[in-house]
Amino acid sequence: MRNRVIGSLAASVLAMMVFSSMQLAQAGQRRGVGTGNAAVPVPPHDPHDLSGVWLLSGNGGGRGSTAVNQWSTQAPPMTPEGLAKMKANQPALGPRAIVPAKANDPLGEANPPGLLRTLIYSRPLRFVQLPDQLIQVFEWANHWRQIWTDDRKLPEGTGPFWYGYSVGKWEGDTFVVETAGLDSREWLDGWGNPFSDDLRVEERWRRLDRDNLELTVKFDDPKTYTKPWVSDKKMFRLQPKGTPNGELLEVIFAPMDENSFNENIRNPAGGATRK
Repeated sequence: MRNRVIGSLAASVLAMMVFSSMQLAQAGQRRGVGTGNAAVPVPPHDPHDLSGVWLLSGNGGGRGSTAVNQWSTQAPPMTPEGLAKMKANQPALGPRAIVPAKANDPLGEANPPGLLRTLIYSRPLRFVQLPDQLIQVFEWANHWRQIWTDDRKLPEGTGPFWYGYSVGKWEGDTFVVETAGLDSREWLDGWGNPFSDDLRVEERWRRLDRDNLELTVKFDDPKTYTKPWVSDKKMFRLQPKGTPNGELLEVIFAPMDENSFNENIRNPAGGATRK
């Protein structure tokens, strides 16, 4: 009997030790403690500081890749007007792709890519935070964008602008940006999805840690889509100074360069003569 009691007590103590060890391990993981006794330091960051150069991650092809060129893998719910505009857009990318020489992508004539396509193209962008605004500097087309943070409201009837008119504010650790006045001659993405002048965009930027930045976007355009819809999550990775992607290059759409490319490469490859 005594042996059974001692055995039972020993089993209980062992179970308590195992349970306590599991709790300590889980707590250590939450604190960023690795194996062994040495703590793995978590790089410090301010969740309200988006400064730096960031590059869209998971693009499958690196800087300048077109692998991530749409906001959602699911087809947005379109109105009849939206469907008609989409069918008129003939892209060289995505499930409706045709040969580039026969596509009518606005980029084919060296038009500005605009805000929405720039955000999901794999070129670095820089955030510069000032007291009354946040500035985004884009490598693609070497353009900049102002996001006003001085409590102003979106003006009525603004635009159209290639990069829209934007205001932003912090909601906890999420930077929320509202944009209106986008020029509907541009496309929503490289797949030819359209939008109207009534489009309102809400971006939600959240710095998860020092090196990772998350973006989701809500699109509200009753002329083109039957209901508001939200993009897939887009992840950006911090590019430290001195690394290959840590500085912005000059990437300018020059009509003379685009025309030369079209005449000498794109059109002959597609059996077209259109300039």
